[in-house]
Amino acid sequence: MHIGIASLVAAIFVPVIVMLAGLPYFTRTTNHFGVSIDSRHYHDPELQSMRRHYARWNGASGAVLLIVLMLGIQRTNETQQGMFIIGITLALMAASTVSFLVYYNKMKRWKAARPAENASARFIAVDTSFRNRKTTYSDWWYLVHLAFVALCAVIALWNYDKLPDVLVSRYDMQGSPTATQPKTYWNVFFPNVMQLVLIFIFASINTVIRKSKQQIDANAPEQSREQNIRFRRIWSLVLMVMGFLMLVLFSFIQFFLLFPFDGSVLVTVSITIPALMLILVLAVSFITGQGGSRLGGSTATGEKLVPGVADDDKYWKLGSIYYNPDDPSLFIEKRVGIGWTINAARPMAWVIMLAPLVLIGAILVIAAIKG
Repeated sequence: MHIGIASLVAAIFVPVIVMLAGLPYFTRTTNHFGVSIDSRHYHDPELQSMRRHYARWNGASGAVLLIVLMLGIQRTNETQQGMFIIGITLALMAASTVSFLVYYNKMKRWKAARPAENASARFIAVDTSFRNRKTTYSDWWYLVHLAFVALCAVIALWNYDKLPDVLVSRYDMQGSPTATQPKTYWNVFFPNVMQLVLIFIFASINTVIRKSKQQIDANAPEQSREQNIRFRRIWSLVLMVMGFLMLVLFSFIQFFLLFPFDGSVLVTVSITIPALMLILVLAVSFITGQGGSRLGGSTATGEKLVPGVADDDKYWKLGSIYYNPDDPSLFIEKRVGIGWTINAARPMAWVIMLAPLVLIGAILVIAAIKG
């Protein structure tokens, strides 16, 4: 593999490693490694030390795996490179998971040793007007995405008769053709089908952001509410941008069937766009924090401290899986990291989450049969 391609692969792994190392700095101050705490304890020296050690361990282990990856892909063929990248990715995820569970258990012991300081909350803040606020950008903005897909399809249709009967369908990491496919309407317009699926998925996520359960800090309800609204709108916009970047990626794939390009350009674009998306996610995560906890804002007046925090640890399995049959909410904020997750106790949440995967799987099966 060329040094340039290795650098592009590193461009994807580096943001991932930084995100995994920075995990405890993204989450709300009302929980720590999946365990609920009073936000006033977030800056305790012991908890600060935990965050630093967690970041150093994950950063160091990630750096070691990245070095192994860079050395390995220089000494393997294309098939081995793919397996090597998958193996390093799984190792990175495993190392991160193990370290999180270690610190999750440390936090459970820390909290258990301070029962008086971490008593269950007597108050939960709820804003009845929350749903009346604009928490996301309108789904109508995805019409811009649809117009882009229509333009790509029109260009493909206009050039369809000019295409050869056999099309290059795959390139190796050096940009050399490795597979072909016959010219059919399905093969030529398959990228447009995937673009439509992506629009559906990103628009659905926008709805999830809008409909997800509100989470307000009882010790600063007004400020945390405004932060959370800004957080939702920012991520609604970020996801729209990411969705459009994915459409651009598939347009490159389609245009490589229509027009002659150097295959290395496609490889570069196919790695660069996901890398840019990861960098964008990393940057916005550091800026916003989970739920908008890192966003600035003047502290609201008239807010009084309440005893304890909303302690729902019993519903969070291993600190990251929410299972509460008594909660009608389908989607809630993640306790660990940035974004939203499902209430695993609600069957409809599983249906909504798995439906896009089933749809993509069905399309890929049809593509394999027709190809």
